[in-house]
Amino acid sequence: FAALGALFILFPNVTADTLALVLGSALVAILTEPLASAYERRLNRSAAALLAILTCVGGALLLMWLLLPSLVSEFIELTKSLPASIEIVKGWMGAAANWIEGHLPGIRLPEPKMDGAQLPALAKGTIDFAGGVADLFYRLSLMFVLGYFFLCDRSRLLIRLELLVPKSMRKTAVRMGNAVCRELKLYLRGQGMIAAAVGALAAVGLALAGVRSALVLGIIVGILNMVPYFGPVIGGVPAVLAALSGGLNTALLAVFVLWLVQQIDGAWISPRIMGSLAGVSPATVLVAIFVGSALGGIVGMLFAMPAVMAFRTVFRVFVQRYENV
Repeated sequence: FAALGALFILFPNVTADTLALVLGSALVAILTEPLASAYERRLNRSAAALLAILTCVGGALLLMWLLLPSLVSEFIELTKSLPASIEIVKGWMGAAANWIEGHLPGIRLPEPKMDGAQLPALAKGTIDFAGGVADLFYRLSLMFVLGYFFLCDRSRLLIRLELLVPKSMRKTAVRMGNAVCRELKLYLRGQGMIAAAVGALAAVGLALAGVRSALVLGIIVGILNMVPYFGPVIGGVPAVLAALSGGLNTALLAVFVLWLVQQIDGAWISPRIMGSLAGVSPATVLVAIFVGSALGGIVGMLFAMPAVMAFRTVFRVFVQRYENV
């Protein structure tokens, strides 16, 4: 542990990237383990693990092949329509500023900054985004390769992890690990199903409302819906901005569609798939989202709840083990 602490201090970036790679690979192994176990009924462990990984990657590639042309064209159309929507918002803000100056002297709204001088920065941001996408695919490839080895050696890895724990606490640590894996599997699969359902409903609803790039916007809404409280709002902003290019009525209709999707999610989809997050108070969720946002932005917000679920499970097992001591 002292050596790990020294590595974090001396090489923070390298250790953080390595830790992210290991955790991502472990997540791949956890999510594909049921499929690998099913394949092991007819195949040896290595072949079953490889087939499970290839099934997931093949499904993802097939989905990309089917959707990528539409996604690319819609993304390009979205980037073209956003400047017009931003100009509309700037006009509203200017009118609001004039009204405030006329009725409440001394109070001024900040002027939105979006002009031609920012185009070089926007172009640089586009290049950086392309580089980031390439780096993301590279890291995902490494995660799936390492996840394959985790699947193949999962029994020996668990034994080695057990040996790192003092013998007096080994039984409790094993219970904690099994409970965390079980709850994370249920949570992540449930959230994935909810995100897919919400994203599909949002995409269909926005398309019916006449919003362009509805497929891209539906994917954004579905992914960000996994962030409690703030996710639906953050995911809805691009959809409303894109709808503004079609007029105020289209934007209002888009707001109604997003509100209706959230009502369906809250009343029917989430309760039937996930139930309720019993034991996690709203204050804990808000603090977790704040910390995740500070550490990793949107990605940190997405991983905040899994971290809370894991910590809660570890604490519950610890209390059950020692409450009678």
